[in-house]
Amino acid sequence: MIDLHTHHQRCGHAEGTLESMARAAAATPGVRVFGWSDHAPLFADPDDHPRPGVQMARSQWDGYLAEACQVRSNLADELPMLDLRIGVEADYLPGTEDAYRAGLDRRELDYVLGSVHEVGTWHIYKPRTFADLPDPDAFHLGYWRSLRGAAESGLFDVLSHLDAIKAMVPPARGDMEGEIRQTLDCIADSGVAVEINGSGLSKAGELFPSPAILEGLVRRDVPITLGSDAHEAGQIGRGYAEGAALLARLGRTRVVTFRRREAVWLELA
Repeated sequence: MIDLHTHHQRCGHAEGTLESMARAAAATPGVRVFGWSDHAPLFADPDDHPRPGVQMARSQWDGYLAEACQVRSNLADELPMLDLRIGVEADYLPGTEDAYRAGLDRRELDYVLGSVHEVGTWHIYKPRTFADLPDPDAFHLGYWRSLRGAAESGLFDVLSHLDAIKAMVPPARGDMEGEIRQTLDCIADSGVAVEINGSGLSKAGELFPSPAILEGLVRRDVPITLGSDAHEAGQIGRGYAEGAALLARLGRTRVVTFRRREAVWLELA
């Protein structure tokens, strides 16, 4: 089992330390590759910590990476079966690519997850930001176009919770199939991987992405990885069994992980 999408207390809305989450992963049956990927600072914002409770402060960034390296070193002999990877989840915000490219250029990182949470002032997980949304289609169109921008930016190794807009945002009135197909084509052309994200089970009643989208990704030979999006120890490994079974039905026998920003392929258990 692999889990490359997990959070801890630095982001302000998750529980546990880096060490306690690693130990919880080691105690979770089957977990062999585990990655920390807490929310990156808003590198393009002039303030050190513009959104407490959402992302770590920029002044915490060095400490996060240093602690992750130290914990991995400390646990290497004690937990030899657990392959610890150091990652981060960074938002894709159009127009801020240079700031993020500089901020994420760190040798400590094994991988970077890229996420689209916001389209302008609308946030996919904050209904208050779109309570008076006049036309859901504008949100959906902006979301899929931002995902294409994220794929083309070269900032990320993996795109996270690909169709998370389905969880809380009102459904589009128009047909988004063309936008989705164009996004999947863009992802395939870019070479970026996509995760199966277990948090969709609780947020939307199915994995992120949907079986239909995952089938489209596999058909386009897009690399796939898996992550629980755990915000507490008990969520580690969430969605792995369902995701692995779906990949097996689609004929995919390998999943991708990363070490020092390079792909490492593993056979699907």
